[in-house]
Amino acid sequence: MTARRRFVTLVVAVLLLDYATALVAQVLELPFYLDTWATSTGVIVGGLAVGIVGGVLYSWLMAATVWGTAASVWCLSSTMAALCTWAFLRRGWVSIERPFAMVGSGVATGIVNGCLSVLIYRYVFGSAPASDNTRVFRELLQASLGSSGLALLGASMVVEVADKTVSIIVAAATAFLLRDAYRRARPHHAAGRI
Repeated sequence: MTARRRFVTLVVAVLLLDYATALVAQVLELPFYLDTWATSTGVIVGGLAVGIVGGVLYSWLMAATVWGTAASVWCLSSTMAALCTWAFLRRGWVSIERPFAMVGSGVATGIVNGCLSVLIYRYVFGSAPASDNTRVFRELLQASLGSSGLALLGASMVVEVADKTVSIIVAAATAFLLRDAYRRARPHHAAGRI
């Protein structure tokens, strides 16, 4: 397979897998998004460009079909998740052989994306979404804290930390399984990338 064909194939896989996961999470009314695991897998398997391009195209597709065009701003979140995955991968933290480091990379990615989410909600949309599946966290925190701003920040942190940690773990496991399957299918290419 040529490098260009491999790149396009991986980008399409990221796009479709993130899209399918987001739709399933929405239908099941899960309080998490779970829509960056394929973006992170793309970074691990194909490099930073695969993750960014696949994640941005996924965000644009969701904006065009589900969220509304203003929500295309969420491509910043997909890009941030790809950048964080790449940075932690380079440090050796995104590995099933280093579970504590992997969880730490998920938590750190979640904190960064949680802050980005708050900025997007405040400055692009003007407020928190009224109808998303994470509303339950905001309502609980607002009842406890009495502040909608603190509730938005707290809910964003809870949701994003859990979401990105699960996504990083799933991405690392998926990449490991893909590499293992590739090595078994092509033993003479065992040292190469997928």
